[in-house]
Amino acid sequence: MYGETLGKIRKSKNYSQQTLAAGRFTQAAYSHFEKNKSDMNATNFVFLLDQLQLSLDELLYIHNDYALSPSEQLINLFYKIPYNKREDLEILLGQIELFLKENHHIYINELKTVCEALIMLTIDKDLIGAREKVRFIWERISKYDQYYLVDIKLLNAILFLFDFETMSFIAENLIQQLTRYKDLGEATRLQNTIILNYSILCIRNNEIKLAIHYLQPLLADKKQTLSYVSFAVALNRIAICLTYQNAENVAMHLKRRDMLLFAYNDDLLGKRLKVEFNTYRCNSYQIDLD
Repeated sequence: MYGETLGKIRKSKNYSQQTLAAGRFTQAAYSHFEKNKSDMNATNFVFLLDQLQLSLDELLYIHNDYALSPSEQLINLFYKIPYNKREDLEILLGQIELFLKENHHIYINELKTVCEALIMLTIDKDLIGAREKVRFIWERISKYDQYYLVDIKLLNAILFLFDFETMSFIAENLIQQLTRYKDLGEATRLQNTIILNYSILCIRNNEIKLAIHYLQPLLADKKQTLSYVSFAVALNRIAICLTYQNAENVAMHLKRRDMLLFAYNDDLLGKRLKVEFNTYRCNSYQIDLD
């Protein structure tokens, strides 16, 4: 199925079939694979990808004529939609339902349930109902010895639906599980996102010390792994936490936030973070934000 695509990539890199086979299998066997006349076992298939320095995701993208597959499009859209936008969620839910009529897909079926829970939350403000609808996802993943990236992303998306004790247990497990993926860039970004999401949940629940516990290492040791957006959010949230300690360096963090966003000309994020700061800062803390 993928032999012809690998053949095109091989030719574009000016490798011969013999060079790519590298004595692992015969040139004739590889030629049959490129012509889609035979399949390749998993071990040899991974070997070929390594020889070509090609990830499976990139191969599938090229094979699909430089486009995401329908399932990948739905998954990407789910993680881009704001979870409080009812109309966007309903459109996505409709697309998912159409897809599932023709396809069996375990992960997208779970995304369907999450969409239904989020829509329930936007319509009825029924947090408990939404929580119960997605609880089976946590119960399934919690039984694993190891969490995988797709599972971690899904749990991060529904983290805010749980009571604080449960969400803390989940978040701390996710952060710990991701240490296994320390050399994988995607995992580092995901870990940073989880820490930022968890920090605002801690702040909302008056767990200020816990929020600081996770935010400080992010700013001290991992700031080179942060996008400018994540860095600005982290500065904003540590500043919120410091207002509860009546710390003198609140203004310094806010100034760094504002200078960063000025450099990137991101006025919209700046406005959103100022609203967040004013919403969650200690009411007794006085500061001139202008």
